Amino acid sequence: MEHGPERLDLLAARVRWLDRYRRVVAIAIAMVLAAILISQLTDQWPKFFRGAVYVSAGAILWWLIETVLAAATALFETEAEQLARDRGLPRAIVRK
Repeated sequence: MEHGPERLDLLAARVRWLDRYRRVVAIAIAMVLAAILISQLTDQWPKFFRGAVYVSAGAILWWLIETVLAAATALFETEAEQLARDRGLPRAIVRK
């Protein structure tokens, strides 16, 4: 894994992209997954019930996906911060 300025730029670009599009991506993925879930339900269920399950599943999936994307953003930010602070010097140790 590279540790130069290119890696820092790549991580910064990922963080910017996720900050900008995280909510839209999470909602879109949740809608698709919820639709797939609803398509698996039997047609004998009432339409209202399928709609309620779709909305509930969509909200839960959105929250889960948003959480995963936020965690990925945090990992990228943490790595970028470590690369920005790393100057090749050894860690300072205070001795008494």
